[in-house]
Amino acid sequence: MTLGELVQQLQRDYGLEAALVVTSDGLLVEAATAPGTELDPEAIAANAVSGLLMLEALGQELRSVPRQAIVEFDRHLLLVAPLDRDTLLVLVTVGSANLGRLRLAMRRLGPRIESAAPSETY
Repeated sequence: MTLGELVQQLQRDYGLEAALVVTSDGLLVEAATAPGTELDPEAIAANAVSGLLMLEALGQELRSVPRQAIVEFDRHLLLVAPLDRDTLLVLVTVGSANLGRLRLAMRRLGPRIESAAPSETY
């Protein structure tokens, strides 16, 4: 299965607004969005990386490495997790989504997406 197919499957199976694979520089590698969404995947990619960089700085103070970041907004829930040192997975859903189910999606498909997106090609 290709990276694009995996991201589309993740978006579709879990009813996400968006599922994105992003480089650590904030560039969009692959995106799948729900029909009719008004989200801008490229803007989300760039801003999600900025947020994760801030968390990594906080992790240095804690002598720990962030495994994932979960941010709740009034209308959306965002989950950002590193796949490897060069790529991230960003999931966006409506605020009423089940957080446990979202983390399960990350755990199930994250490794498959990571293996489909070799970092040396980006």
